[in-house]
Amino acid sequence: MEVYLSRNHQTCLHLFPLSAGRFQDVFDQPNGPDGQPPHFVISRFVSSVEALDRNLKDVVIWDLSGLSQLNELVEAVERMSGRDLQIFSGALDLESISSPADALRIVKNLRQYELFPQIKADEDLGRFLVDTSPVTGKFSFPEEVKPYLDYAKIGAEQRNALGGVYTSDGFVKRRENAPMQEEASGIIALTLATAERWYYLSLPSSEEEIERAKRDLDVEDFAQAGITAVKFTTPQLNGLIPLDTITVEDANALALCLQEMREEDGGLMKFCAVLEAEQPNTFAEALNIAMDRDDYELIPEDMDEYGKQVLRRAGADDEIIDTIDGYMDFAQLGTDSLAEDGVRRTEFGLVRRLSKPFPPQEIGQTMM
Repeated sequence: MEVYLSRNHQTCLHLFPLSAGRFQDVFDQPNGPDGQPPHFVISRFVSSVEALDRNLKDVVIWDLSGLSQLNELVEAVERMSGRDLQIFSGALDLESISSPADALRIVKNLRQYELFPQIKADEDLGRFLVDTSPVTGKFSFPEEVKPYLDYAKIGAEQRNALGGVYTSDGFVKRRENAPMQEEASGIIALTLATAERWYYLSLPSSEEEIERAKRDLDVEDFAQAGITAVKFTTPQLNGLIPLDTITVEDANALALCLQEMREEDGGLMKFCAVLEAEQPNTFAEALNIAMDRDDYELIPEDMDEYGKQVLRRAGADDEIIDTIDGYMDFAQLGTDSLAEDGVRRTEFGLVRRLSKPFPPQEIGQTMM
């Protein structure tokens, strides 16, 4: 693929993908006359995917990591089938990408988009929606009124709601319930925006990735940009964490904690239970809870098992518990200990705080 890169007002043609040995050579040059480190501006893409040129023209490649992403993108595009290239082209315009990293996220999640070759205008979309209404149930018109329908208007009104764009190859849209960008590789996804630019940041991110986001947004501090969207790959967290006070730095710290929780047995479920019980008022408070999560534990719904846990905390070992089994009502001990231990029932299970029990709460017999 031909990619024209400009540096210091001079444009040079590069054939991608680059060999491994070419990366350092490209950047192994002194700083420019303005004192800035070597960097490139994408001047032009020559490929079968015209949308690459439309969306990546004038994007700055600051470092070897950015060049590597561009190289990976070209390699992925050259492996695509004809139909995937058509879907990819439409998805690029649909998502308004602004960096090779954005384009790569689309490549890795191409299954989240679909192509309708027969739909190339609002009227086509309107007819398709009406004709398929017996299956979808979205539109229902008597046969006698169909000759009078304004199909173009129906299509125009539904185009944005469906999340799609028209291309020369057809209508490309997001599949229902598909996220707009790749999230599987991250824990939290932020959409950052200024008046002129936007950036999709997948967290946790390295310091290098954080700095790249600032450069692409042309800001020195994230306070100069707004966080317009927040997505969690753990959907249960939606609604449990207040977002009005979120910062990029706190979000990255929380993402690191959530990444660790994924490796802990029941870690994410416990965190959700604690959030419901604690009801933090700010994002920072939710982060503090994540960092102090060892101060909480989920307890079993089985009161017989919880009664045995109470005895173990009091110093009884398994031999003693086995000895008195059959002579003691463990379930009653577990039930009677709920209030004293400050146990809270949540949608995600029973949880207690170790350092300072939750205030007593009426829990009821449903816990038995």
